[in-house]
Amino acid sequence: MIIDKLSNAASNPVYPQAIRHALRAIVANKPQQLANGKYPIEGELIYFSVFDGKTKPLEEQRPELHARYIDIHIVLEGEELIGAAPIEQRQQPDGEFDEQNDIGFFRGMGCETLIKLLPGDLAILFPGELHRPMATSGTPGALRKIVAKIDVNLIKE
Repeated sequence: MIIDKLSNAASNPVYPQAIRHALRAIVANKPQQLANGKYPIEGELIYFSVFDGKTKPLEEQRPELHARYIDIHIVLEGEELIGAAPIEQRQQPDGEFDEQNDIGFFRGMGCETLIKLLPGDLAILFPGELHRPMATSGTPGALRKIVAKIDVNLIKE
């Protein structure tokens, strides 16, 4: 897991090239001006989605994880709380893993770290890192954000 600012992360030389490429493409597309929808960067290998939603109380959000894609959560407007935890804490699957959509849901988080994101902040979550996005510890509110997806094979050696 990585927490950063979009303005810094796009040019951070220690991040893998695929992550920097995705972030630079997002910045170049002026994300504040984009309509909701899916935007390909490298087909299904790297893409991002812009959407408007509403946060929910943290305890109402289902923990999820991915096997194929790295997630980059970027807040454009509003405030988001993301709970994150390693999967090795004996969490119980909540249904079958959906390979087509690369998502599995779980019951329980174990030892959870809370990440608070404000506009311009981002969190990078790698496959196998359990997380609960779109949450709040206070009153639910409007949230405009980007979720970028990067095929993990692009950074494997």
